[in-house]
Amino acid sequence: MVSTRYDHQIESLRQDLLRLGGMVEQALSRTIKSLATQNGLTASWIIQDDVQINYARHVLEEETLSLLATQQPVAGDLRFLNTAEAIAAELEHIGDYACAIALRVERMALRSSLVTPSPELFEMAALARQMLHTSLEAFLNRDGECTLSLEQNDQRMDEYESHLRAELIELARKNPQHVEAIVDLLDIIHALERVADRATTIGERVTYLVNGSIKPIGMTAYNTPGTGERPEELNRTIPCAV
Repeated sequence: MVSTRYDHQIESLRQDLLRLGGMVEQALSRTIKSLATQNGLTASWIIQDDVQINYARHVLEEETLSLLATQQPVAGDLRFLNTAEAIAAELEHIGDYACAIALRVERMALRSSLVTPSPELFEMAALARQMLHTSLEAFLNRDGECTLSLEQNDQRMDEYESHLRAELIELARKNPQHVEAIVDLLDIIHALERVADRATTIGERVTYLVNGSIKPIGMTAYNTPGTGERPEELNRTIPCAV
């Protein structure tokens, strides 16, 4: 009976993590749509809904800590709990980035002078969303081989960011009256690149869950606990407060 209850708690935690992933994926999709339509109202809803993502993460964290404290899991179960907590943290950060982008969209929608986003920016956004979906599917299916496609797409995201940044900086040089709008787009591009970084980190965690080892993609400082850029650094530029 105890074992059955424990198994149920583990499965409940897994389902809660998948629900959190679904909430974040939806937030990112809605954010990209609001960017395409310059819909400030939709953007404001995304910002308000971010509190639900934060709460879901908090509940999941409490569940994980309770299981660690009361069940003293070992081996595969301990690895699952560590992975679930790490993935939940990454998902919350991606939600923060979606919120940060929505804040920029909300501000852009109020301007009389707009800078039309490049089609390439929406290609980048679509790829970021695809990477998040791939990482969540990998967790659902326990696919430890997902890191290869994520690594390839992460490199493409870096290329998108580099090209779009250069394009926008040149545009700002020629059109200084549009600097504020261009800065918003630069911040959005940076946030999308960070979404891709977080998605690749989720992939690494899935590999750890399945194989018992973790090999950081690209071996960057960002993927090393305690070092590299944190979402809060972006949010000092793009605050996300409800």
